[in-house]
Amino acid sequence: MLKNFVATMVKNIGIVIVFFLGANFLFSQHQNAQRDLMVKANENFELLGKDHEKALAIALEIEKKAKLSQNQEAELKAKYTICNYYRIISDFENMMIASKSLDKKASRYKNTVYQLIAKRLIFESYLFTGLPEKALNELEQGKDLIQNFNPTDSLSIIESSNFYIAFSNYYLLKKDYKNQLNYIKFAGNELKKLPAENNQKLLHVHYSNLATSFNKNKRKDSAAYYAKLSQSKGGAHSREEVVFNNLRVLGDVELHKSNYESALSYLKEAEKIKSNKNHLDIEALYDNIISAHKKLGNNELVSLYKVKKDSLKLAITENRNKSLHRLLIEKEAPKTREYRVAIIITFLAMFLIIFLVIRRNRILIAQEKLSHQYLETNTEAPTGEDYSHLVQVLKDNDPAFMFHFEEVFPNFTSKLLQINPELSSSEIEFCSLLKLKIATKDIAKYKFVAPKTVRNRKYHIRKKLNIPKEVDIYQWFADL
Repeated sequence: MLKNFVATMVKNIGIVIVFFLGANFLFSQHQNAQRDLMVKANENFELLGKDHEKALAIALEIEKKAKLSQNQEAELKAKYTICNYYRIISDFENMMIASKSLDKKASRYKNTVYQLIAKRLIFESYLFTGLPEKALNELEQGKDLIQNFNPTDSLSIIESSNFYIAFSNYYLLKKDYKNQLNYIKFAGNELKKLPAENNQKLLHVHYSNLATSFNKNKRKDSAAYYAKLSQSKGGAHSREEVVFNNLRVLGDVELHKSNYESALSYLKEAEKIKSNKNHLDIEALYDNIISAHKKLGNNELVSLYKVKKDSLKLAITENRNKSLHRLLIEKEAPKTREYRVAIIITFLAMFLIIFLVIRRNRILIAQEKLSHQYLETNTEAPTGEDYSHLVQVLKDNDPAFMFHFEEVFPNFTSKLLQINPELSSSEIEFCSLLKLKIATKDIAKYKFVAPKTVRNRKYHIRKKLNIPKEVDIYQWFADL
């Protein structure tokens, strides 16, 4: 028997160990799958610069998988990639939709870094659509998010830097080049917080931004210096949009020095770069190429690039109009909804009022019918001569009516006030008429009011004295 017990214990322990190892293996597999999906999402983001169409397809696939596996970080990265895809192809309408979707999801996940990324992308959507003030409002909201960032987290530092670059772009568009340069420097200060081995690639971007800003501030030598410094920092990790920007700055510097051939050499090299260029930069590039060809007397090429510029502006205008149309719909939609809700509420309120009025009128009619039947079957006067005298005083509209009434019914008023101490003197006087069994039409005649008014007063008296619906009001006062 002891042997059987030991054997059973060993068997049970074995099952527990196998279960534990199996569960641990499955958990490990899940963790690896989550990590692999995040790696794929990061790699796919880098693919945007080489093949944005392929990157979009992969991002949509990653987004689905991330939702199923509840991998929030991978899902947000995929959404970020989708936003940037629309940015690359200058589809401002879908860029705004995707950016707002990212903002909503990041808020739900309480991921402040991706919330800031979303704010920056919404800012760019508004800026490219030609709504700089709405764009600035998104950046102002982003300021509060930065306060909650981890100052040692690399992604937080990088996105803080990008946020300041977005501010610099706003001031660039407003042609406030001094503030633009200040914000580029703020962005650079953020990058200094990163370890030296991690910021080389980012300095490639930062120096390019400085080159642009110095160029706009007409500090051409500094612009050329930082453009070349940026090129030297890129190496194998050079980003095409950064190289494009550097070449454009160097071309502009040479154009300023009247070195037109040299300027065209840089500008044409910049034109060959296909990916990650926004329409404002391309338009500025075409302007510089047109200026250089004009100086060199290449009129045919001037005409060619003017056509290119006009085609670009037409495409951008169409995209802007689509985006503005959507914004208009979004703006009007809440008003339309509010208008509809207001109409529905008004209709319901009117319906309720009508229903209550009809219901009350039916009650009044039913009560009047009951009173009519009661008065027909109870015709005897309350007190003979006293009654006749009171009716005559009432007909004469004598102010002493209540004095005479209280002589005949000395406890009437006190009884009423015991039931409801808040009864007014006019209500007590009206009750006295009911005690005397004066019909509705006669009360109306003696008091110079409409019968409807008398019926309404009866209704209110019933409420104040809690007279049951099934009891006739004249009978109630007769029994009082």
